[in-house]
Amino acid sequence: MLTLAAWLILSGCSGGGGGQTLVSGSDQVAEEDRYGGTLTVGIGVPIVSDLLDPHRSASPGNSRIQRSLFDSLVVELPNHEYGPWLARRWEISDDGLTYTFYLRDDVTFTDGTKLDAEAVKFNFDRIRELPNPGLALNYIGSLQETEVVDEYTVRFHFAEPFAPFLRYLATENLGIVSPAGVAERGEEFAVFPVGSGPFYISSYTLGNEYVLERNPNYAWGPVNADHQGPAYLDKLVVKIITEEATRVSALQSGDVQVIDTIPPQNLAQIEQAYQVQEVELLNYNASIHFNATKGVLQDKRLREALRLAVDWDQIVQTIYLGTYDRAYSVLSPSLFGYDDSLKELWVHDPAKAEELLEAAGWEKGSDGIRVKDGQRLSLQMIDFYANREKRMDVMTMVQNAWKSLGVELNISTTSVGDYQAKSQTGDFDLWIGSQYGPDPDGVLRPYLLPRTGFHDKYQDQRLQDLLDQGTVEMDLEKRAEIYRQVQRIVHDEVYAIPVYVLPYTVASDRRVHGIRFDSKGAPQFYDTWVNQVSR
Repeated sequence: MLTLAAWLILSGCSGGGGGQTLVSGSDQVAEEDRYGGTLTVGIGVPIVSDLLDPHRSASPGNSRIQRSLFDSLVVELPNHEYGPWLARRWEISDDGLTYTFYLRDDVTFTDGTKLDAEAVKFNFDRIRELPNPGLALNYIGSLQETEVVDEYTVRFHFAEPFAPFLRYLATENLGIVSPAGVAERGEEFAVFPVGSGPFYISSYTLGNEYVLERNPNYAWGPVNADHQGPAYLDKLVVKIITEEATRVSALQSGDVQVIDTIPPQNLAQIEQAYQVQEVELLNYNASIHFNATKGVLQDKRLREALRLAVDWDQIVQTIYLGTYDRAYSVLSPSLFGYDDSLKELWVHDPAKAEELLEAAGWEKGSDGIRVKDGQRLSLQMIDFYANREKRMDVMTMVQNAWKSLGVELNISTTSVGDYQAKSQTGDFDLWIGSQYGPDPDGVLRPYLLPRTGFHDKYQDQRLQDLLDQGTVEMDLEKRAEIYRQVQRIVHDEVYAIPVYVLPYTVASDRRVHGIRFDSKGAPQFYDTWVNQVSR
């Protein structure tokens, strides 16, 4: 039996509100003087479908609010280690099929109800039963049963080993919600949920603004927090500001004190007057994905030609002005299992691209677009995010490069509903997207494997077999090698073209301190405080 006992990180931790720990640097502020004030944050991505129920959502925008509302059983620490949060300690059986967690006995939800083993069981049973779960269902793998051992002990039983379980437990997607809140709020719980976190939602305007207030009873922060006890801030206001210039203007005018996703063209200017923090979001990198099982892109030669024809370095440099890195794999560099050898396989060879298309029978027509058997080489791209992270700027440059090759690209920005309908029928040739997550299992499966009710874009049994192996392999090096093989198949078959690695940037007023990030890059405001004296 492997026992993981509760432990403490001594460096960086401080006591409760009565302590006298001072902040290093020019602002010498006593612990008790950090409490109070309102922080307003402008985030650049929408709350997809307005979902804040952690078990039903799958978007990074949603997580930027959820992380302040929900606690996790464990917290992920550097070097793929884990520490206590709601669970004081835990045990994993030798066969990897059983996890036993010993919970804290002093935790309550913000509705006043108790967080105990029955509440944890309710959460995991709920995830398995939800008609439209988000990432949470993938994050529990082959979980068969959640057993209440006693009031504060809960045991998870799996049908087969599930290697990423602890990593997923540390995410907000498996955050613990209030059973009473689910029952009392009904359908509204999706947008107005109840957790045990350092903040709770006091009011909201769907899709625009969310006002969070401090949970005065909070005393169970994760082991790596900088302090214990209630959050420092009285209020945390989150505004959804998707338009870049408006978001920057809101920071400069003082309407907000923090913004995220700093536009590349504004970064140098922002750095002169504000604090800037940057982390790599653990991600399936923003990639152009091809429909390889329907339409002309079933021919691998076309997919390869489309990759060869574009100078991807030039596009990333032109659009992001040196603030984003090129992507060479679908996995971001800091994600477990990343294969850095793929960088050596990339070439820009427009002449070879021409040869491949001509060998496939596509000849240039009178208007420069290639034709085969009377059919134009015209590709249809679907999208609903518009110019998120300047993706449409990227695709405009790609569109021009492909046009020089004799390929027409039509870009259709549509509603979420229409996008999903086309995804289900396979009525598209390509799309661009990314998927945030802490483990390769969770970011690769949604894009590479068949999804019930959706068109299967790849139908590659090798991917299915390898990803299934990766799920159960408990040896870290063997598991990493499995994911390197997956990345190599995606590259060799040109199922997707990774474009850029997303840095998550946050700019804040110099009076703001203590913005932290969880293991996959979501901001945390539990330790955040505002110096209300200095100007």
